[in-house]
Amino acid sequence: MYSINPLNVLKLLGEEYKLRYQPDDAPSEADKQLKDLIKDLIDIKIARSDSPVLEVEEDLQGDLQLDGLTFDDFEKTAGDANLLSGSAERYFFEDDRLNEPVTSNTEPSSHEIFVPRLPDPRVPSSQAVNLDYKKRAVDYWCNATAKKRRSLSSVRNHFTKVRDERQLRDWKKQLAEGGSRFDKLKVIRLETAKQYFMAKQKRQVVKDLDLQRWAITANNDVDLPGFTASPYWVSKFKRYYGIVDRKITKFVTKKSLEAASQVKQSAEECVALVRSRIAEHGLDCLWNTDQSGFEYEMRPGGTLEQKGVKHVEAITQSENSMTHSYTVMMTISPGTRKFHPILFITLKEEKGVFGPIVSKTIFKADNLYITASTSGKMTKKLYLEWSEKVLFPHMEDRCILLADSWKTFTDQDAVIELKPEELQYEMITIPPKVTGSIQPLDVLCFRMYKGCFKKISNFVFVNDIPVHVHHRDVILKLHSLLYQQLQSPRFENLIVRAWFKSGYTDERVQYVNPSSFMFKKLNGRCIHNNCKNTVLLVCGWCKGRLCFHHFYDVHHFCTIYLP
Repeated sequence: MYSINPLNVLKLLGEEYKLRYQPDDAPSEADKQLKDLIKDLIDIKIARSDSPVLEVEEDLQGDLQLDGLTFDDFEKTAGDANLLSGSAERYFFEDDRLNEPVTSNTEPSSHEIFVPRLPDPRVPSSQAVNLDYKKRAVDYWCNATAKKRRSLSSVRNHFTKVRDERQLRDWKKQLAEGGSRFDKLKVIRLETAKQYFMAKQKRQVVKDLDLQRWAITANNDVDLPGFTASPYWVSKFKRYYGIVDRKITKFVTKKSLEAASQVKQSAEECVALVRSRIAEHGLDCLWNTDQSGFEYEMRPGGTLEQKGVKHVEAITQSENSMTHSYTVMMTISPGTRKFHPILFITLKEEKGVFGPIVSKTIFKADNLYITASTSGKMTKKLYLEWSEKVLFPHMEDRCILLADSWKTFTDQDAVIELKPEELQYEMITIPPKVTGSIQPLDVLCFRMYKGCFKKISNFVFVNDIPVHVHHRDVILKLHSLLYQQLQSPRFENLIVRAWFKSGYTDERVQYVNPSSFMFKKLNGRCIHNNCKNTVLLVCGWCKGRLCFHHFYDVHHFCTIYLP
C-alpha cells in the first residue's frame, strides 16, 4: 500500500486546475467549505494508507477499523467522505434538489436515504437546517410561557436561518408529524448505523437482513409512510458507510475480547521498554528476528478467470510441494545496517540432516546459512546454531534482540553460554497475540518478501520455463538472489517504516515498495544484447530489466547501485 503525501496531492490538483482558474485574493465562503471537506478526506486517507484491505467476502464489514472509535467518529468519517461525492448525489435521491424543500406533500420511496451533501453556494444557508434547530426556533416563536407568539424580527435575531412566518408554520407542522421526510430518513439512517456500529464493536456477524430489520424498527418510531427498507435502500446504505461483504477470517470468544485491554497494555509496555533501550544505546544495536513458513511451491492465491466460473483450477508441479513447507529466518535492524547479511533457512529432510552427497552438491551462497530438520521447522538445536554461527559473529559491542514469545526464543540460558564474552547481550520478548502489530518483520517485511517470491515462482509456470520451483537448489538460489535484491539501498526505508509502524521510532519516511518497483515497470527488453525473452523484473540495484535466464541462470547477484 502506498503512503500519501498531501503536498503532492495539492501539487497535482494545482496542475490540474491552473489553466482554467486563477487564485483570488479573498477566497469565498464556498471555497473555505470545500477546503475543509478536502482536508478531512485527505486526513482520513492518510490514516488508512498503512492499513491494507484484503479482498474477502461474506460478513458485512466497513473499511474503517472500529476499535477505539465512537459512533460520532464513525458517522463523521462516513459523512465527510460522502460530502465530497456531490456527483453521486442522484444515486441517493430520486430528485436532484440540493436541499430539503420548504414543504413536501409527496411520500418518499422505500429506497430513499438521507445523505448530507456539499452546500451549494447559490442556495441560502437558511435552507440547510436540522430537526433540532427547527424545534428550538419554533419553540422560541410560539413562546409557550407567555402564550403569545414572538415577532418575526425577534425570532430572526436569535435564529438567523429563519426567513419568514410561513417557514415557521411549515416547520411547526413538520415537527407535529415527527419531522419532514428527510428528517425521518436521517433518523432511520442514523439509528440503523448505530445498531450496525454497536454490533461490529461486539464482533457480531451482520447480514443485509439485519440492516433491514434495524431500519424497519427505526421507522416504527418515526412512522415514515411507504418505507420498507428495500434491498435497494440497503445497498445505498452500505455504499454510504463503506460497508462491504467480507469473509470471516477468525472467530474469537468474549473472553479474548475482554482480555484485549490487557493484551494492548502488554504491547505498550514492550514498545516503551524498547524505546528506553533506543534512548540509552541507539538504534544500531537493536535487531528483530522472526521465522516464517514457506511452501515448497509458493504460488499466488488468486488468478484471473472468466466471470461466472465456479471452479477455478491451477496447475502445480507437485501436489506435495503445496502442503509441505520449510522455514526462513530473517533479521533486521532500524540502525545503519538494515538487514543481517545472512538469511537462515531450514529445509525439510527425512532424516533431519543432509546426506554426504547433498552436502557437497547443494547450492551455496555467501548470504545463506542452510540447515535441515525432519519437519522443516526450527528446533532448539538449530536456534542455538543460528545464535552461535549467524547472529553473534555479526554483532559488535552490544546486541538487543527483539523476538516473539516462541518458547525456544525465551529460553536464553543456553544462548548466553554461546555468546562472546565481550558482547553485551539482551533479549526482549514480544508478548503473545501482538506480533502482528509491534513486530517489524510481521508488520511489513515478510509479507512483501513472500509477495515477490510468489511472483517469480508464478512467472516460471506462466512462461513454461523448465525449472522445478520446489527443488531445493532452485529454492535456495531464488532466496539468495531475492534477499540480495531486498538489501538494495533503494528499499532501506522499508525497514525504517516497519519500525515506525510498530511504534518503536518516530521517523515516518516514504519507502519504495519492492514488489511495485521490481514488477510494475516492465516495458522494454532485457538489458542483455540480443535477448528477446520476456522481462521478469527490474533489478532493485542497477535498475536493469532482466529476463528469467539473465536473473536466475546467470545469477544476477547485483551490488552496483544506481539511484
